[in-house]
Amino acid sequence: MPYKIGKKTKTKGWPILKFEHGKWSVIAHSDSKEKAEASIRARHMGAHRRK
Repeated sequence: MPYKIGKKTKTKGWPILKFEHGKWSVIAHSDSKEKAEASIRARHMGAHRRK
């Protein structure tokens, strides 16, 4: 999966990272780890959804 959760920061919370172009970049922040995991699942399913 091209997404992962980074280490929690004091100001922004849990970063959501995406692997693209050979490096990890922060695409969003979440205030809880559970919400970050749910966001990753939603992004992953959105990318593989049938049309």
